[in-house]
Amino acid sequence: MTGPFHVLLHRTATLARVAGAACLAVCFCGDSASARPGPVDDNYGYGRVAEAVDLGLSVKWADHNIGSSFANEVGRYFGYGDVDGRETSNDFKKYTKGDICGTEHDPAYVYWGGGWRMPTADEITELCERCEWRWVKLDGVEGFKVVGRRGKSIFLPVSGMKSNGNLQFEKIRGYYWSGNMCDDDANYAPALFFYKGGKLVKDYKKVFGFVIRPVRED
Repeated sequence: MTGPFHVLLHRTATLARVAGAACLAVCFCGDSASARPGPVDDNYGYGRVAEAVDLGLSVKWADHNIGSSFANEVGRYFGYGDVDGRETSNDFKKYTKGDICGTEHDPAYVYWGGGWRMPTADEITELCERCEWRWVKLDGVEGFKVVGRRGKSIFLPVSGMKSNGNLQFEKIRGYYWSGNMCDDDANYAPALFFYKGGKLVKDYKKVFGFVIRPVRED
């Protein structure tokens, strides 16, 4: 089964799995249906839904990561397509193949809704090439202040990454997933990598736990 209703059922089941006994209300209106979480302030541990920041690019960028509520918070770590953020296996078969932007395997789409999704590799490249990047410290957390042509900005904190469930490089490097699969190897996906000395988009094994900075088109 495919289509919007299939995605709705997946979203409902995933939220229920994460929330445990928390309430989910499912509303049917004519031919459409929508899943609406119960009144939980932190979105079942997946953070406050962000404000969209217009940097003058093809998409607007969230002002914080999935699983956080403020710009200087790292948030949750996810393997590629691991919507729950709980998978730590090195078995590639446990991770999604294919592009996942705006699908049932995209944590931003599933938990935040409202047009939010993971960025594509091209959108991350655009962020790198068309904005000014300044290494700063925000409330004690280092990272890049990314300034658009219109003067608005977002902050990307150093995040580190998880391998086999173990956190590494948490105070010196940033690793942010895209929602695309590598063209030549289904076990890899492009991600934003940065440190104080630079930034680039490169391919990583899908089994690694990286953070996510969502985007939206409106």
